[in-house]
Amino acid sequence: MSQKEYSIVHPQAHEIDEVFDFLVQCDLAEYGEPDTSREDLENEWQEVDLTQDAWIGRDVTGKICGYGVVSRDGDRLVQDVYIDPSRTPSGVEDELITLCVTRVEEWLAVVPTAEPPQLIGYVTSVSQRLQAAYERARFARHTYHYRMQIDLPAPLPLPEWPAGYEVSAYTPQDEDELYHFIQTAFDWPGHTDQPFDSWRSLVFRGGRFDPQLFFLVRQNGKLAGAALSYDEEQGGWIRQLAVGKDQRGSGLGSLLLKHVFAVYSQRGRSNVALGVASVNGTAYQFYEHNGMRRKREFIEYHKVLYLK
Repeated sequence: MSQKEYSIVHPQAHEIDEVFDFLVQCDLAEYGEPDTSREDLENEWQEVDLTQDAWIGRDVTGKICGYGVVSRDGDRLVQDVYIDPSRTPSGVEDELITLCVTRVEEWLAVVPTAEPPQLIGYVTSVSQRLQAAYERARFARHTYHYRMQIDLPAPLPLPEWPAGYEVSAYTPQDEDELYHFIQTAFDWPGHTDQPFDSWRSLVFRGGRFDPQLFFLVRQNGKLAGAALSYDEEQGGWIRQLAVGKDQRGSGLGSLLLKHVFAVYSQRGRSNVALGVASVNGTAYQFYEHNGMRRKREFIEYHKVLYLK
């Protein structure tokens, strides 16, 4: 048997810059521009056990050639695997996927679930090699996700709001109302309410949170819409945008988007982006109607785990 052209080990905290550079290289290989946030990687490494939940592959020269990590987000079990087709030896992706699956099976052996759990993985649509690896591991395609983006020209003026509507920044007193508003507004097929702690960890994560960029719209004092966004190096990122059911079709969503676009253009950012799932077809069409275009496509894979 020939010797493997790589080795896989757990990363150490001091290797974060090297891993981040590899993830950026993967982005460049796929789309020609970076899409990875170092802050996201820092947060990820704070939340997982590096000695058990993450792995790096190194080729015979010692350079990183693969990265995998598995995490628990509330009830969701998620894995991420990265390879660079021009640098990653054959077999790395399969081994990383297998290690993630095995780690989740170890968790479930300790804390079993009533229903067979599903492990979720995400792959860009251009990564044919990684798609093939997931399918060899018997993951099934579940949903398509799109990065919608608008490129911003010179600074845009803030839109005028109709009488009775007011935009304000988030305050700690808004937290409970905002959480319940978001859960009620996201009522597409298959949606289940996100646990409060999980939602809070998601939207208030790390140093990116700026209350001035969490835009709350009230009509006569009642919360009617919200756009929760972050000012990132590449531009603005909208994590969640929601409009109350009784406001749909009123133009509030478009007005809220224009407000976000204007704020980021005045900050000198070149674009604003967000993610949307294909199962929410109305939302996809809404963002296109408001000038956003599909920039990247991701495939969400699921694997049902049946424990012995």
